[in-house]
Amino acid sequence: MTTAPAGFDTGTIGRWIEDRFGVTDFDVEVMSIGRSNLTFTITVGGLPRWVLRRPPLGHSGGSAHNVAREGRIMAALAEDRVPVPTIIDIVDDPEVLDVPFVFMDHCPGFAMNEPADWARIPRGPGPGDRRSCAFGMVDTLAAIHAVDIDEVGLGDLRRPGGLIERQLRRWLGQVEDVALREIPIIREVHDALLETMPDPAGSPVGLAHGDFKPNNMIFAPTGTVNAVVDWELTAVGEVLTDLGYFIAMLTVPEEYTSIWVPTPDLGFPEPEELIDRYQEVSGHEVHDVGYYEAFAMWKLACIREGVYTRLMTGKMGDLDLDPATAGDGVEDLARQAMTLLETA
Repeated sequence: MTTAPAGFDTGTIGRWIEDRFGVTDFDVEVMSIGRSNLTFTITVGGLPRWVLRRPPLGHSGGSAHNVAREGRIMAALAEDRVPVPTIIDIVDDPEVLDVPFVFMDHCPGFAMNEPADWARIPRGPGPGDRRSCAFGMVDTLAAIHAVDIDEVGLGDLRRPGGLIERQLRRWLGQVEDVALREIPIIREVHDALLETMPDPAGSPVGLAHGDFKPNNMIFAPTGTVNAVVDWELTAVGEVLTDLGYFIAMLTVPEEYTSIWVPTPDLGFPEPEELIDRYQEVSGHEVHDVGYYEAFAMWKLACIREGVYTRLMTGKMGDLDLDPATAGDGVEDLARQAMTLLETA
């Protein structure tokens, strides 16, 4: 076994794996994606077999890093038509690891992390081409929003008030509680979002993924979505927040998100086409997309500031972030959000 990265105790977890599966020889790698909960691939005989997901180093609570909650959501959706990884166990045993973790089967396929991944899918036109892959992402989003949360046992995720109102309060609080820098525009955009918030009573409500974008899906070679991952920000509330976030992620500069997304010049549909597809498949009347995009941009700014703070305080593990640039873009993202609000 190779030396494991920070956050993975090869001794105690190794004994747990041996007791559970009879496997003693394995290697561990940090996944290159993800900037919050830490995700490790466990390979046996050179082949990926399992995935372990745990909170970030220095975790001190908060639902955003509650991997047990995330694992429970994925396990509940396994019997629905939403594609998710197969959860093997949710472990909360300090003798194995000092924080809870989710242990799951490795899902075959590839994530959308770079142009080479998108290039695996034929340009088309035809079945299994890039446009059908993109529309499949939208169909998957609509399937998430169609989940009967009571039927799958997730009704207790409901919270009083609207999702946007709760998240505005939560993300602002997190930034102001832990940030190492003063960034007034964060509060300015928060106040503008609160003042212009659409009436929650007029918005469809359901299970909102919270971080729905191409690199949080695993694709088959045909472009079919094999699984949706990273459910750590999932909540019940206005589902159009997911659609606005998905559209916003297609326009945010890559240097501000650390992810690559396909663009129309590479065969990805235009945002208007994606919105029309969602409205057709979901049956929801889409409105205030500009507002939901602005909300997404602001949330990205808050998340980026949180990542910067954890990095500077040594709580991001072995991930490949440069401290000199990790904090860039927070103000720009917030200003883009304000511009979207002003032009919506």
